Amino acid sequence: MILTRVKVNIFKLHNFLYNIIVMKKLTVLLLLILLTAALELSAAELKFELSVDKTTLAIGEGTQLSLTFTGDRGVPQPNPPQIDDFSVNYMGSSTQMSIINGSMSSSVSYNYSLVPMKKGEFKIGPFSVQHDGKTYSSNTITINVVDGQGGASQQQPKTQSQQKTKAAGDMKDRLFITLKPSKTAVYVNEIFTVKVKLHVRDIAVREVGFPQVADGGFSLSNFEKPVQTTENINGLTYQTVEFTTTAFAATAGGSMKLGAATLDCNIMIRENRRMSPGGMFNDDFFNNVFASLRPEPVKLKSEAVTVKVLPLPEEGKPKGFRGALGKFEMSASVTPENVKTGDPVTLKMTFSGKGNFNTITKPEPEENANLKYYEPQIKQDPNSKNFDTAVIPLTNTVTQIPEVVFSYFDPDEKSYKTIKRGPFPIKVTGAATATAAKIVEQSKIQGTTPVEKEVFAKDVVFIKEHPGNLVKRGDMEKMLYRNPIFLSLSMLPLLIYIFALIHAKRSKRLRNDVQYVRRLRAPKQAREGIKAVRVYLKNSKEEEFYNTVHKTVYEYLGNKLHLPPGEAADEKIYALLEQKGVETQLLKEILNACELARYAKGGTVGSSSEMERIFKHLEDFIDKTERTL
Repeated sequence: MILTRVKVNIFKLHNFLYNIIVMKKLTVLLLLILLTAALELSAAELKFELSVDKTTLAIGEGTQLSLTFTGDRGVPQPNPPQIDDFSVNYMGSSTQMSIINGSMSSSVSYNYSLVPMKKGEFKIGPFSVQHDGKTYSSNTITINVVDGQGGASQQQPKTQSQQKTKAAGDMKDRLFITLKPSKTAVYVNEIFTVKVKLHVRDIAVREVGFPQVADGGFSLSNFEKPVQTTENINGLTYQTVEFTTTAFAATAGGSMKLGAATLDCNIMIRENRRMSPGGMFNDDFFNNVFASLRPEPVKLKSEAVTVKVLPLPEEGKPKGFRGALGKFEMSASVTPENVKTGDPVTLKMTFSGKGNFNTITKPEPEENANLKYYEPQIKQDPNSKNFDTAVIPLTNTVTQIPEVVFSYFDPDEKSYKTIKRGPFPIKVTGAATATAAKIVEQSKIQGTTPVEKEVFAKDVVFIKEHPGNLVKRGDMEKMLYRNPIFLSLSMLPLLIYIFALIHAKRSKRLRNDVQYVRRLRAPKQAREGIKAVRVYLKNSKEEEFYNTVHKTVYEYLGNKLHLPPGEAADEKIYALLEQKGVETQLLKEILNACELARYAKGGTVGSSSEMERIFKHLEDFIDKTERTL
């Protein structure tokens, strides 16, 4: 009996040791396979290819241009391609890895949206990219841009109206801006009008911004509210949006460049929703039926305009001219007309008309020892400017305020003009202020003449001589406003108001600030994801474990960094986190493990200890990221 048990135990030990040896061999074999695949991947030659969704487009119809690098996923994003007569905008990147017959390959694609601006045949590429000290060139793609709805229009005969003019086909002739100043020759400091006009025909435009104008030495004001009109150009009707502002040159610099003007807007382009390959709806008819419109950002640019800036002529310049430029009128008055010595009168000057009101300064009065002028109060409106100057007559011999002389240059008539107003008669009574003060002082010193009792103004508030009704200190303690409960309740409305204000601002931000909402959502979703990962780890469900880890990481980082779903690429995430000071080593290990589990299925990739290690890395990475961001 004992011998039988010994034989059974020896047999079990033999099977146990045999299983251990087999597992070790399988592990070594797996490592060799992975090492071989990695060496093949690293030794693969980098290929740079261009591809588009469609090679025949209509004007205003978009397609996707992909710059694909095969053999190395570490190629950084190249500079956006500069393609004439196309609007180019970055859409995001994507990565791909595949294992076929034990051979592993990977690629990264950088995708751009292309929208043609004119018809014709265009060659895209070749483009060149430098990576690891080598230069890689792409292939060339030919895109044919036609009128109508892409390739479908080629099958239809063109009507006479479609062949009428070349302008009927080019995007640049259907959507453009112009820059037009009211004058191309101005004097220094002369204000002139600048208009930027957006022309639109047969295309949907959204989210039009205010234009930006390169000043080139001119000072420009803010644009006024735009005006929408229609305009006929060469027999074609355009919808126009006109932006108006004013400008002037502070120095005479000869010929100066104004512009160019730029304007940002979105055009609505057609985007076909492709049906599944081989389906009954996968033809051009149904693709056009299910097509949708999406906004495509476009930057429009006008031509620059040359403006000649002239200096003011010296001939005929009047004495006292101080640089006023425009066509002005002046009115002047003095109030009151009857004053006592030492009392002020107000000299009011009003300038109206059109021109550069900033060049108008206070006219200098004639020197008069019996008048004292103070600095004026200035008020300026878009079409007028006022100077209110206080003038004090020092003696009763003053009979008038001297005339006011104002000179300006009229750029339309190209000559100097002078306006005179006054003199302004006034009547001053009473002795001179200095003499009266001296007499009062002498009478006080000599004591010969009794000083007249001074009568104080009736609006002076005197010191109260009687305290009124007094209250005992003990009774004051019993008053309501000293009760702590009353004081606490009196603060309650203020606290409620503050709480309601904070709640309203937070609610408004939650409704309008998408980035803020996503940042708040990120840690909550991460906790839910970690909870699900923990369950799969406990139940040793390897595939669900790695899929949930991968989903949790990308959802968390997409919300935390406010990335659109199409732009959550590994390289971009690494770059953004490193810019914000977040260590990415744990993240790279997590994503590499998930990537390996996705492409090497069969239960041989992850062990319980490996899954626990990845789970620990996931918790540590999210914790460190929350404390850093």
